[in-house]
Amino acid sequence: MLTHPLLPKLRILKLSGMAETFEQRAQTAVEESMSPLEFFALLLDDELERREQNRLRRRIKESKIDERKTLNRFDFAAAPQVPKTLLADLALCRFVERGENLLFCGPTDLPT
Repeated sequence: MLTHPLLPKLRILKLSGMAETFEQRAQTAVEESMSPLEFFALLLDDELERREQNRLRRRIKESKIDERKTLNRFDFAAAPQVPKTLLADLALCRFVERGENLLFCGPTDLPT
């Protein structure tokens, strides 16, 4: 398929998730003998996934969280008072399942 006449309409309606995967999904639908509703459901899933990914990217950007700062890169030498085992346990988020609260106090970043 070169360009389907529906593609410009999808873009006008701001359904870029559907537009991006339309041709691939159409080919899959033909190969797997999907019904029109199954094909449409796939396209809707693509659009919903794209929007969710965009929302997540926007929230991370707005939060100004430094994505490079992960638990794997935590400098325990700079904060020797932080027990490794406790932090590893907290990373598993079991406190959420148990309905417990968690409060961190202190600076959000160590001076460099």
